[in-house]
Amino acid sequence: MPRLYSLVLLLGGIAAAWLVIPRLQQFRLPTGWPGGQKKQEATPDPMVPELPPAKVQKTFRLAVWDVTPLDMVKASESGVLRAIAGVVRQFDITVLQGVDLRERAVLAAVMDTVREGDQYFSYVTVPEPLRLGLPRGSVIIFDLRAVEVDRSTVRMIESLGPRFRHVPLTAAFRARGVPPEQAFTFSVVSVHVDPFAVEEEMSLLDDVFRAVRDDGRGEDDVLLAGFFACGDRELKVALRNPDGVCVNPGFPTNIAGTESSTNIAFDGRATIEYTGRFGVIDLMRQYRLTAAQAQQVSQHLPVWAEFSVYEGGAP
Repeated sequence: MPRLYSLVLLLGGIAAAWLVIPRLQQFRLPTGWPGGQKKQEATPDPMVPELPPAKVQKTFRLAVWDVTPLDMVKASESGVLRAIAGVVRQFDITVLQGVDLRERAVLAAVMDTVREGDQYFSYVTVPEPLRLGLPRGSVIIFDLRAVEVDRSTVRMIESLGPRFRHVPLTAAFRARGVPPEQAFTFSVVSVHVDPFAVEEEMSLLDDVFRAVRDDGRGEDDVLLAGFFACGDRELKVALRNPDGVCVNPGFPTNIAGTESSTNIAFDGRATIEYTGRFGVIDLMRQYRLTAAQAQQVSQHLPVWAEFSVYEGGAP
C-alpha cells in the first residue's frame, strides 16, 4: 500500500505539471538588461503585451508634446484625437503631457485612436493617478517594434514631488532590432515645469537628473523631455552640467511663435547616441490648419530628437 500510494502521488504531480507548464510558457516574463536589476514576478502581468517582431532601423526618434489640457471636453472636439494620434504614430516614443489621468476614458480614447492606425503602440503612465496633486499628468506612448520598457522602473520621482506641481515621471527603455547586448538603454523623464513657479522648479532640475541616474541601475543615459517654461540658455544653466545638451537651440515651440519652452536635454558626454538630428513639428503646415484650429489641439508644438539604436552609437 505505501508503494501504491507513493506511485499515485507521483503520477498526480506529473499530471499537474503537464497542465501548468504549457500555460506558463504562454507569457513572456520581464528579462531586465545590463545595468539594471532583473525583475522576478510570481505571476505575469496580463496587461503587458507580447513583443511583435522588431523594426529594422539604425535610429529611433523620441518626441515630447504638451497638449494641456487634454480632458474629455477637448477629446470630444472634432479632429483633436486624430491630430494627436497622427503625430504620435510618427515617432517611436512620444512623451505626451497634460493628459487628464483621473478620467481614464481620456487615456483609453487616445490609445484607441492611436491604435486605429497601428496596433503595436503601448504606453506607461503614473502608477497611481488618484495620488496626483493635479488631474493632469504624463503618458509615454511607444512603438513595441522599436523599443521595450522595463515596467519595474516606471515611477514618479516622489522625493521631489512636494516641490513640483507636476511630479516628474520616469521609465527605462531599451532599443530593439539589434542584439540586446549592443542595444542602447536609456531612461526617459517627463518634466513639466509650472509657468508660475519657474525659478523654484528649474532649480531642482539637476536633482531630477541625479535621482534617476543614481538610482542604482547604473544607467547614465537620462533624457529629460518636457515643457520647461524657459529657453535653452536657461535650461542649460539649470542642468549645472558643462556637457549639458538641449536639442532645440531656440526654435519656437508654440503656435503663436513667442516662446521656445519645449525641449529634450541630457548629458552630452554620456549620451553620445544622439545623432544631432531634431525638429519641431509645424502643426499648421502639416495638417493645413489655421492658427485657431491648431490651438484647439494644443497651443504647443511637438519637439523630437533622434538617437542610435546602438549603445555608444552606430557600430
